[in-house]
Amino acid sequence: MMLHATRFVLHLVEGRTMARSDPHTPARPAATAAAAWLILAVLLLFSIAAPLNQFKVPPIMPLLMEAFGLTVSGAGLVMSVYAVTGLILALPAGLIYQKAGPRLTGIVAGGSIVLGSALGALSSGTGALLASRVVEGVGTSFMAVLAPAIIAQWFTTRQRGTAMGIWAIWVPVGTAAMLILAPALAQAAGWRSVWWLGAAYALVVTLLYLAFVPRGPAPRTSSPQPDRAPAGALEGRPDQAVTSAQVLRNRNIWLLAGAFAAFNGAAVGLGTYMPTFLTSQHGLPLAQAALISSILTLVTIFSAPAGGVLSDRIGSRKKPYLVGLAAAIVLLPLAGAVSVTGLIVLVVLAGLFLGIVPTNIFAAAVEATGDERQGGAAMAIIMVGQNAGMLVGPIIVGVLAETAGWPAAFASLAAISALGLLSGWLARVR
Repeated sequence: MMLHATRFVLHLVEGRTMARSDPHTPARPAATAAAAWLILAVLLLFSIAAPLNQFKVPPIMPLLMEAFGLTVSGAGLVMSVYAVTGLILALPAGLIYQKAGPRLTGIVAGGSIVLGSALGALSSGTGALLASRVVEGVGTSFMAVLAPAIIAQWFTTRQRGTAMGIWAIWVPVGTAAMLILAPALAQAAGWRSVWWLGAAYALVVTLLYLAFVPRGPAPRTSSPQPDRAPAGALEGRPDQAVTSAQVLRNRNIWLLAGAFAAFNGAAVGLGTYMPTFLTSQHGLPLAQAALISSILTLVTIFSAPAGGVLSDRIGSRKKPYLVGLAAAIVLLPLAGAVSVTGLIVLVVLAGLFLGIVPTNIFAAAVEATGDERQGGAAMAIIMVGQNAGMLVGPIIVGVLAETAGWPAAFASLAAISALGLLSGWLARVR
């Protein structure tokens, strides 16, 4: 009954009017702006399940180290193995989405996260815990490709930056929620309760996604070959759609993936160890350390959408993400050299600048294809970069923290961010 009711609501919303985009964009039959925003809201709630589960490790890492007898770098592996799965599956996930469509891909994404989190809650050894993280990583691989591809088809070029900016808060919202909730929950009911919470949320939003997302393809928001394609977009005959193979050979999308790899390496490298750094070096209680660590992600909840609106207004995706990467070079290395008060100021500033990076890289990658229907393939390439960064970043920071100290570990984030700035600058996108 609930499933039929929600589909009826979506049908009413879609059927109210017809919408057009810019002059070169064909009409979107049976698709209204209201329907697009409703789909975006559902996608956001669904997507949050991935970071909510991925980032449940950092806020309770000391408890996991004690429970499983792990070192700092060993605990970082619990984060990195998640990224290994994403790195391996990123390209296949994008191609599978292009063939399977949004509903089947959504079932795989949500179902894998539910199953993996439940298996993790039942694990009794390090091997079982790592295996469960691999299963969760499968779900996140599909989730990261799924949502931007759907958004690209439901929103016009003029609205896409704003829509991507709103969806881009999926990671900070999920991360911040766990940073705030996990310590108190783990101390009250044990670390396994955090895993059960992640499984329960993923199950609920998967059902919500299946209730609202239409079975058929989304309406077109632009022609396969627009009259004025964005810089770096693929070119072809006007009557010929862009193929996935062409997208996979697009140099500009791979350069954007390189920039995003560096961004994630620096951001996740910092976020993974920040609670542990604050408890071990500044003597803060775990809950307080996790709360301070959450400030950066809380700020990006506002800066990510703002970055999308800004890019739509100035007509550029490249300028905002370059500014964000440049700020990371300056700000992130200071984390190991300031007081707790200084660190709070630092993470606020970092959140303001870092939040605009993912929004604009996502939008630039989709637009570089020249055909939003290939958004899944473009995002698959971007996810290769994301997972490579998430894999390498925590390893670099963890090893340096053990061998050279925390200041050296955080200083490495400047070099990582500089590589991202270079890669992003070389990409020919608008």
